[in-house]
Amino acid sequence: MSRQPGISSPVMRSLLIGQAVAETSAILGMVMAIILITMGDVPNWAMAAAFLSAGLCTGLAAIGPGVGGGLVAARAIDGISRTPESAGKVTMAMLIGQALSQNGGIFGFLIAMMLTFMIKLDVRPDDWAAILPNVGKFFGAALCMGLGAFGPALSIGFSTSKAVEGIGHDVKNASILLRTMFVGVAVSESPAVFSLVVALLLLMA
Repeated sequence: MSRQPGISSPVMRSLLIGQAVAETSAILGMVMAIILITMGDVPNWAMAAAFLSAGLCTGLAAIGPGVGGGLVAARAIDGISRTPESAGKVTMAMLIGQALSQNGGIFGFLIAMMLTFMIKLDVRPDDWAAILPNVGKFFGAALCMGLGAFGPALSIGFSTSKAVEGIGHDVKNASILLRTMFVGVAVSESPAVFSLVVALLLLMA
């Protein structure tokens, strides 16, 4: 805005849109926190571990999308301030990139919901032979998905931010940059999908 006060409106619009989308993973974290707080009494240590794992999974999985989404929004704002006529295509690329970077957070939320609602263990509070294997399984699934979502989301945010930056510099090559961005995003997303599969296998074991 200080560089080009005349285009403060589109810059502010992109700022607000970018921040709103980047908040998605934090909203998922808030929803999970409210669900866990209102779950009532915890019947045994295994279920306590499931609930703790659900919160851990959602929280860890939200870090990458939050950082990645903010990175994309920052590059979009910079691109619009440099080349105001690129605002439409830059904003579209920003929204696509931010939406794709949120996949890891959504995967984490999915695993957390499974830990919260699909795990029903009727074991005695002192039956550690039954409790401990389940505690390991729940924490393993949470760490697998939570940490497995971080790198891909950050990578998607980084690659998308570069595409957005390129469109801001040369809007005529927007289609080429977007195609290349999609290829990079598809490859970067693979570890998050693998983490989701492993987390599901752990929970169903």
